[in-house]
Amino acid sequence: METESADIPPNQTLYVNNLYEKISKKKLIEQLYSLFSKYGPILEIVGSKSLKMRGQAFIVFKDITSASNALREMNGFNFLDRAMKIQYCKSKSDAVSKLDGTYMEKKREREENDKKVSNKKQDRKSTANNQQQQKKLAPTSTTSPTSGGPSNLQPRDDPPNKTLFVENLPDKCDSMMLSMLFSQFQGFKEVHMVESKKGIAFIEFEDDIKAGFAMTNLQHFKVTPDKPMVISFAAQ
Repeated sequence: METESADIPPNQTLYVNNLYEKISKKKLIEQLYSLFSKYGPILEIVGSKSLKMRGQAFIVFKDITSASNALREMNGFNFLDRAMKIQYCKSKSDAVSKLDGTYMEKKREREENDKKVSNKKQDRKSTANNQQQQKKLAPTSTTSPTSGGPSNLQPRDDPPNKTLFVENLPDKCDSMMLSMLFSQFQGFKEVHMVESKKGIAFIEFEDDIKAGFAMTNLQHFKVTPDKPMVISFAAQ
């Protein structure tokens, strides 16, 4: 439940603060109930001994009239040598939502908000992982091109698509090695080795964007010290 200091319309929930802190939660709720129940039916009183909520409570009345009368007469009341500060609560309590039939809608909104927060955290985590992968997979040294040598191979200029064409692979490279390498990237599906010709393979992803990201990060990655792989989009 949220509160604001001004311009909050009257409602059934009161936010009370500046309460005496050295009292048990149970005793605090009992005494607040004793003080406020004379103004009308109380649905619930929420208190906590956590550091953030210490000295505060929420009192939920069944109707706005009762809450308004309580606020008007009890604001500033000396309770255990502390002047209570009372105001309307900004958000509707679960108890009121259950009473007026909007609880399930409120619960869905809360679940959707939790899901959005979770997705944002996951996106940040994926970005961080991709950055770490890029650092790990970046070549540590470059090979000076020599005329006609394999390091002179350049990626082909084919339109983006979901399949990558990988060449200049060492003879001992197999589908398992390539799967372990490319499966670090989101959207990886499978490896197709060309049995009739060593040193080349096709890597399939879910879409061209994921394929392009893997290609950028693994371009010229050395499976062995003398064999930088060359990756292009496969010809369609």
